[in-house]
Amino acid sequence: MAERIIYVSRNGQSHNLKLRDNQGHNPGNNDLTTDIDPNDTVRWELDTNSGLEAITGIKPSDPTQPAYRGSQNLLAAPPKSENGSWEATVVSPSPGRGKFENYMIGFKIPNDATEYWDDPKLQMKS
Repeated sequence: MAERIIYVSRNGQSHNLKLRDNQGHNPGNNDLTTDIDPNDTVRWELDTNSGLEAITGIKPSDPTQPAYRGSQNLLAAPPKSENGSWEATVVSPSPGRGKFENYMIGFKIPNDATEYWDDPKLQMKS
């Protein structure tokens, strides 16, 4: 059981996220796939100098949308907010190597009342 940390920040002045994780994945944009194993803890937190006010939510993407076809819920329960970060545990046993979940990160930008959403991916490593 490992802890997977996803660091969330704003991509420049856009309404998109720039994501990286503690596995060394750092695409420079929101196209992040974090590898997970059964019972891992996944934590989403604001990166240093994130340019964001807050992470407002973590939820599954709509699997009926063509872009998310094949996505399945890999978290044992909905993520919970704790001290500004969000945390969840990966299901066990594994539904199978390579299975993935597209999910949404909600966030707020300073001085902007709108809640924005962006969609990275979790993928089973084992």
